[in-house]
Amino acid sequence: GASAAAALLTALGHSADARQLLRGGLAGAGIEVRKPLADPRRYEYASFGQNGLKVLAVEDKRAAKAGFAVSVEAGSFYDPADFPGLAHFCEHLLFLGTEKFPDEASFDKFMSLHDGSNNAYTEQERTVFYNEVSHAGFDEGMDRFAQFFIAPLFKQEMVSRELNAVNSEHEKNIPDQGRRLWEILRKTAREDSVVSRFYTGTTESLHHGDAAAVATLRQYHTANYCGPRMSLVMISNMSTEEQLRIAHKHFDSVPRGNCGPTVDFGEEQATKRRPPPFDPQHLGQYVRMGTNSTPALWVMFPLPPTAKSYKHAPATFLEYMLGYAGKGSLRSKLKHSGLINRLDLQVDETTAATLLFVMYDLTPAGAEEDGVKEVMGTTFEFLRHLNDMSDTEVASVYLSLQKMSQVSFEYSEAPGSVMDAVSDLAAAMSRFPAEDVLA
Repeated sequence: GASAAAALLTALGHSADARQLLRGGLAGAGIEVRKPLADPRRYEYASFGQNGLKVLAVEDKRAAKAGFAVSVEAGSFYDPADFPGLAHFCEHLLFLGTEKFPDEASFDKFMSLHDGSNNAYTEQERTVFYNEVSHAGFDEGMDRFAQFFIAPLFKQEMVSRELNAVNSEHEKNIPDQGRRLWEILRKTAREDSVVSRFYTGTTESLHHGDAAAVATLRQYHTANYCGPRMSLVMISNMSTEEQLRIAHKHFDSVPRGNCGPTVDFGEEQATKRRPPPFDPQHLGQYVRMGTNSTPALWVMFPLPPTAKSYKHAPATFLEYMLGYAGKGSLRSKLKHSGLINRLDLQVDETTAATLLFVMYDLTPAGAEEDGVKEVMGTTFEFLRHLNDMSDTEVASVYLSLQKMSQVSFEYSEAPGSVMDAVSDLAAAMSRFPAEDVLA
């Protein structure tokens, strides 16, 4: 486990010059969003000096609806240790009434009346709220949405009801084989690591929504939901200037607060202020469980954090090399041997770690003990091959990836859904500099 991870990173260390940003350089000193050649939309970025809110306005004359989203740079990694799932629970409760609009159903009712919809999700280091609405409902919709981040009520009588919704979401995940495997593999990390935490929340983990849970919710919101930790994205057929005017009108009251900077878990690990999530005692583990679904083998390789290295795209390199289906590839060898039906890859990047999952759907022969050993042996043999690649070979792969990525970016089309567009952009705003949110 540890040696394989080190070998992969060693391979990535070759030929740094070949590892340039896959889609070209930065846009320059000014905040100008780089966009595809065929993109007719107009983008304008602003930072609101009063509260530190980062804002991106997108003018799309063809948009059938308007959209708006906020990404908050806090998620499940920020749960208090005694309240697993609190960040997710907070996401749910923000929809259920604010001081200005106290009726818990008022936001949903307004969106429905204006041909709109809304949703949200909580990740490890961000929470994203996203909406679409008719152009006529944009201004008031923004007013109602802004109140989530200004003065939510967290009404005690709503807590129990919404706690049942969170608990049901957890119960829905239990039969999902992929979700179970993901949870179990993360649990092999150190118990005191944010990587191994339980993120969804249950009735028990959230203390049955008692008064202490509500008080902790308020503290969490105050500590993390403040202007410098938030990014707002809008899409409308209005000019970007008009969108920014509306944003100022409704979001200037978002408090600057005293959040402080987000936690860089990788930096804390590097400076010995926090132990790494995986030490030698937490690697090389093998877990076997029964299933009524397709036999599967998941192999997780914990790597040092790579999120900051997005310009060099190490995860893209790994996904390409491990996922390639041509002659001599890992996939073709295992399929030819009759051991797998499918190979998939997943990369989870956070500041704490990059987790590379190699996921196999096994044949009956592959699910036998000898078959599992052969799949693992072939996998590690392939990883050794990657480690032995020369500088020239690595540079050649990166050149191909760069060309493909450039073409894909320049001729990409905007998502057909305004909801998808604002959600993706808001998440990107919390991960990348403004000029690179589309790239």
